[in-house]
Amino acid sequence: MRELLTLLGYELKETFDSIPWTVYFWFFFGFQYFVYGQLVSRLVGSNLPNYYVYYGTGLLIIMTFNVASWSGRRFVEGAHEGRLRYILSLPIRRGELFLEQLMLGFIANIVRIGPPLILVLWLNGMPPIVLLTSLAVLLSMSVGVMGIMISLSFVAFKSFDIYSAIVASMSAILLRFSTILYPLSFMPNAYSSVARFNPLTYGADLLRNVMNVDVSQLLNPGSSAFIVAAVGVSTLTLGMAIVPRTLEGVKST
Repeated sequence: MRELLTLLGYELKETFDSIPWTVYFWFFFGFQYFVYGQLVSRLVGSNLPNYYVYYGTGLLIIMTFNVASWSGRRFVEGAHEGRLRYILSLPIRRGELFLEQLMLGFIANIVRIGPPLILVLWLNGMPPIVLLTSLAVLLSMSVGVMGIMISLSFVAFKSFDIYSAIVASMSAILLRFSTILYPLSFMPNAYSSVARFNPLTYGADLLRNVMNVDVSQLLNPGSSAFIVAAVGVSTLTLGMAIVPRTLEGVKST
């Protein structure tokens, strides 16, 4: 455990060494929420009166997905930069290395998503207790995303170009075919049918249930919580099984 925490401290220092990168996430949220969000909510108009709040929660999901994806990609990019080979020489078990990467992604998510989340809650007059439950939902979703990205490391270690193509395609499908930016009731049947198989749909609707965002249709919170938890547990299990077997013999480029 001491080795794990030492490595985590080192990587946290490296991660947050570039403060402008963290500020960029906050700037991205502010611009999207206060400029683009206002514009789109006016275009939607009376069709969905609460769309501005709906859009803000969707933007939090997108940022969580992006930070979690970055955390997963950073792990495999380390193999091609030579950093992973050095880490593998340290006295740390492979399973602990996987957990360390998840903890790193957790902290990165809290730092980069926390202030925008507090801003959304404050602007909409939501009680402080909602902060804890909302953060729990976002972090649970991040676990699933990080688990998927890290589990795909066996592809990246063979061909980083194929890995990048898979991640880009997966990201586009998961973000577009979900309820992140539009509710199920406003989707064509073909789109809504696909969105119901998307775990981000359940995560987004669960966050809105927790934040009491009133829209025309939200999925059952119990089912949503179960699916979000199931995705997180399954990807964690998959990562713990795959990563230790694929790390050995990794070559840097």
